Amino acid sequence: MTLFDSSVLIDYLDGAEAAVAYVEARSSERAIVPPLVLFEVYQGEVYRSEPADFDAVDRALAWLTVVETTAECARIAAELQDRLHRHGEPLSARDAFVAGTAIHRDEPLAASDADFDSPGLRDQLTVELLRT
Repeated sequence: MTLFDSSVLIDYLDGAEAAVAYVEARSSERAIVPPLVLFEVYQGEVYRSEPADFDAVDRALAWLTVVETTAECARIAAELQDRLHRHGEPLSARDAFVAGTAIHRDEPLAASDADFDSPGLRDQLTVELLRT
């Protein structure tokens, strides 16, 4: 099972070769996202030049399972963000929440966002960083 960051999903929806290949190679595995990741993908629709098509996003990402998050996820994310900040490796609140959810669920995190490419973060969880 893998927890996906919005960066991979957006690349996948855009047809980026590395993201499509990554997803297809894991098509038999359970893929999960917290609701925040899905929100970030939906936000991409809001800022398109054409009208937003949230139903198309839902159809294209029907293979994902949305998992609920808890107060414990929030706490883990905040503690992670604090540790990284103190070591000079700042991580945005959204990215910290996604990473904290992966830590809480003990799942690898798939991302194509360079913000997840930090030694301190990789010490805490497995980050599968796609280069697109």
